Amino acid sequence: MANRMFKGIALIGALLALNGFADECKGVALYSDGSDNGQMLETGRTFPEPPEWKTNWGSLGGMEPPYIRLSGMKNVQDDWKGALSFPKLPLRVGGGNLHLKVRATQNVKFGVWLKGDFGTSNVRYVDLVANSTQTLDVPLSSFGVAGGASVANVGVGLFQVPRYQYVTLFVDDIGLSCAGNGSGGSSSSSVGSSSSAASGDVLLGYEFSNVEAWSEVRDARFLPNVESEFSAAYSQHERDSLISKTNENFVVGELEHLKIENTVHATEMTAKKSRKTWYDNLYSVVRNRLRENVVANPKQLYFEAEAIAAESNYTVIPLLVADLDYAYSACADSLCSTAQIMNAHLLTAGFPTSFVRNSKINLLLDPYFIVTKQRELPSVSICLSGQCSSLKPKESLELDFPSAGLQKIVVKLKNGGRNVEQNLFVEVR
Repeated sequence: MANRMFKGIALIGALLALNGFADECKGVALYSDGSDNGQMLETGRTFPEPPEWKTNWGSLGGMEPPYIRLSGMKNVQDDWKGALSFPKLPLRVGGGNLHLKVRATQNVKFGVWLKGDFGTSNVRYVDLVANSTQTLDVPLSSFGVAGGASVANVGVGLFQVPRYQYVTLFVDDIGLSCAGNGSGGSSSSSVGSSSSAASGDVLLGYEFSNVEAWSEVRDARFLPNVESEFSAAYSQHERDSLISKTNENFVVGELEHLKIENTVHATEMTAKKSRKTWYDNLYSVVRNRLRENVVANPKQLYFEAEAIAAESNYTVIPLLVADLDYAYSACADSLCSTAQIMNAHLLTAGFPTSFVRNSKINLLLDPYFIVTKQRELPSVSICLSGQCSSLKPKESLELDFPSAGLQKIVVKLKNGGRNVEQNLFVEVR
């Protein structure tokens, strides 16, 4: 579905393939010394813990620190998977090999694959021996990837991991042996003519939805499956007790309420933390629901917004918005022996990524990515470097960042008498 939308990317890839791999290919290191931090896409991630990008457990049999560490444990036997994105991706390849070093703390089946304009490649499986470093050089032909293709992500996974077994996977020295000079990655924040054209074509290929933002129904548009809801915090008995005390659909604890307030009004934040605030705040509210099927599933919308950003090489970014009434349980006396239900409201925005690829990006406001029960949508104004522009539903706004590195975007939200001025942070690469 996403591939049909982004016709510009497919067209550019096809033209490159027709012209042949004109540039002399060269080896490109995606991750070698810890300086090329990446990001694991949350869409489809099943590793129990997020990656650590600069781990140092000392020299591990030819694997020198820092290296990537992926760890965790589950209570069921499962496959652990994730797609890694690096600053130099996507890259147009002319054959050659994928190179990487891998090591695990347990005997386990390891798999590696590629994602790009060709879709998802074949998986190359390797049996890892505990505490032994293996160097892999996998021909791209064995993945089913032909020369002229564009590689966007490197997928890694552990398969049939036993339950209740804590496993750590180390990955290092990831690279492609044959990538062209005209590849898709960019080492600076300037926007060349080819990346500007690609971004424009992607934007033209995007179709805004006709969904009513207050509807709880969302059919998956950009991913093959609908994500499960956040797990419910309350038992039915607890729900019934709270329903008798409030008309609100969500009741959170006082500490959760304070956390929400602090993140929405934070003046400084890392890009990675900023990326998580919308998701985390919606998690706090929606999992504490008293009724089912109240609003659209925030997890689904977040992962789909991330898929759009990834598909456009992080140059087209959907804005996530939430406008929800909720309540919180507050202490009614100094000893907190009794509690009272207080009304509150969440009006917030967010990005599905911590970074963007170019100094110019397009920000989208699609009603599909708004979680609300309000019949009137909030007005949105985006401010960058002191210059503000309104962003209306089913419209886009081009942002031109002054430089690379951490940038602050001020999002002003207003609905009725409620006004929120929120700082979002993103890294420009």
